[in-house]
Amino acid sequence: MKKVIIFHISEFGGHSKAAQNIKEALHAKDTEISALNINGLKYFYPYWEKVVDFVYTSVVKHSPSLWGKIYDRKYVIKNLSPLRKLVNRLTFTKLARLIREFNPSCFVATQAFPCGVVADFKKRFQLKTPLIAVVTDYYPHRFWIHSCVDKYVVACPEAKDILLREGIEKEKVKIAGIPISIKFLASYPKEEVSQQLGFIPHLPSVMLMGGGLGIGPIKRIAEALDAINANFQIIVICGRNKRLYNWFTRNGRRFQKPVFCFSYIDFVHKIMDFSDIIITKGGGITISEALAKGLAIIITNPIPGQEERNVRYLSKRGVIVQADEAEKTQDAVRELFMNKKRMYFLKEGAKEISFIDSSVRIVDLIFEELFVAE
Repeated sequence: MKKVIIFHISEFGGHSKAAQNIKEALHAKDTEISALNINGLKYFYPYWEKVVDFVYTSVVKHSPSLWGKIYDRKYVIKNLSPLRKLVNRLTFTKLARLIREFNPSCFVATQAFPCGVVADFKKRFQLKTPLIAVVTDYYPHRFWIHSCVDKYVVACPEAKDILLREGIEKEKVKIAGIPISIKFLASYPKEEVSQQLGFIPHLPSVMLMGGGLGIGPIKRIAEALDAINANFQIIVICGRNKRLYNWFTRNGRRFQKPVFCFSYIDFVHKIMDFSDIIITKGGGITISEALAKGLAIIITNPIPGQEERNVRYLSKRGVIVQADEAEKTQDAVRELFMNKKRMYFLKEGAKEISFIDSSVRIVDLIFEELFVAE
């Protein structure tokens, strides 16, 4: 039996979702395959996981500029290199035990930390088990760079060029998109979705998201949208932000426009089929989902670093609108509803650069490595 270990970090972010999507596609291709998803940070350093999650979330919420100053800086990478190697070596005992117990045929990593752990282990012990690095943003950062990674999966040609400039061999880098759920391969008529979820079928809709954690000025944006002189409904996905969900539950009736609120859900693909516009942060998974469904995308308040780079790439391709304040978001939505041609070109452009079958492509690459490793 073929066995695959898929490493990620954090339980609720895009890296975890990407790992879930790959596992889902693996089982869809071969029900006999055994896939194990592991939170690498929790597995190797269980006492530090919550601390790291708390620090990261606090920084991006309250001091995002600080994160932007240190993200992917050469001097930071250089100074942290000895510490990173030491931290990785401290994981080797646990990783060796995992390999003995599970005997994987392939490793997949959707985040750079566990990717580095496995790559350093492979180098130290001459391990031949293939390692596939799946980059979940549009630009890879330098922590991904390891000579013992057997294959890189990236979202676009520009990402491939970055890796080539960092010395990665051309044949190692494949463009297959950011892994989204195979559920996105199906399409749902608006009438069907409105009947299931209670939406108003004849009204245009604006979808508002803040990623899995519900981060961002979502309340202010919703209130700004409510003031627009146009008829549409607002659909808010709060993710795991219970406080935000409770606020909309309590205050939804005071909005002039129809407001529909959801917490963390597994049917976002259906809501995207129903929606016309999405307002979201700059995370790679959510953007890739919205592109696949051909939505007009407005990005607001991207996190400095990886999300800003996502926005830079997508802006260059002309498939998003960036609006970093509630008032600018309001203007962007108003302009799109007034300018149907602009709305059309955004939606068509989104479809053109999307990989709706990204997880299927990635699984095909995994099976190529499994075949080579035999």
